[in-house]
Amino acid sequence: MVDQHVLGRMRRQHGLISRSQALDEGMTGRQIERLVRSGVWEREASGVYRHEAVPSTVRSRLLALCMAHGAVASHRSAAALHPIEGYRLDRVEVVVPPGRARGIRGARRYESSQMDLFKPVERDGILCTPVGRTVLDLAAIVDRRQLDRTVDAVLRDGQLRLSDLYGVLASHARRGRRGCDALRASLEDRFDDNAVPLSDWSRMVADLLVDAGLEYPALEHRVRRADGGFVAQVDLAFPSHRVAIELDSARWHDNRESFVRDRRRRNEITLAGWTVLNFTWSDYTDHPAALCEVVAKALATSEANFCR
Repeated sequence: MVDQHVLGRMRRQHGLISRSQALDEGMTGRQIERLVRSGVWEREASGVYRHEAVPSTVRSRLLALCMAHGAVASHRSAAALHPIEGYRLDRVEVVVPPGRARGIRGARRYESSQMDLFKPVERDGILCTPVGRTVLDLAAIVDRRQLDRTVDAVLRDGQLRLSDLYGVLASHARRGRRGCDALRASLEDRFDDNAVPLSDWSRMVADLLVDAGLEYPALEHRVRRADGGFVAQVDLAFPSHRVAIELDSARWHDNRESFVRDRRRRNEITLAGWTVLNFTWSDYTDHPAALCEVVAKALATSEANFCR
């Protein structure tokens, strides 16, 4: 006779339970082995059992492997779970940290050194990669036509905003990271910095800096002189360090008048005792690590100057 608490947990987990969960519910190792020998429980994965009354499905196999190996449903499996239009749960694909792929049978396995860059989300009782990371993973394995349809689907369904996609791209960008080039090309063929409101871009850069370990900057900060007089409003700022960040977009800086005005404005901010850093859309999308490094150095320099 199986305890009702155990059965309740199995019902919530597509008929599955792990050995550790069963022990936590008060069962003994001998009871577990007796259920397995009698055929009431069947091994679905290492240390994970399925009740005989529940048929094995793609979902149960996917969840069992995630439970057994600390894996996360990813790629096309995650796309189907979210769900993203155009994907069905007809295969088992999981992502694991480096070195954990050995011994995982019955699935397509991916190793990733960037699992710390996302927080798994639960869909239908299964932990999977969030939508943005899923789109980036798909960009590494599907063709361009399907990738374009995938991007269209998540934007149309409201699962992501354009700024979210660019944010995922920037936070994961590194040399050799599969999928980044394909996703960037898909976005840039239809969108550029003119498609992203300046306020959204400011938040995207702010999020990038926080992900790099820096404090969250003030948005649309008003710089003032020592006497309180207004100097200028900057896109982002670290007021305690007197470091300002200006985002240069072709939309706002495409004529001689704005070019001259921006230089005069920069001089006024500098004379007010601030360090002004300027970044372009290319800095954000193509060189995010370098952008963060420049800001970090500016903050460190400012702090060193204050300590003198």
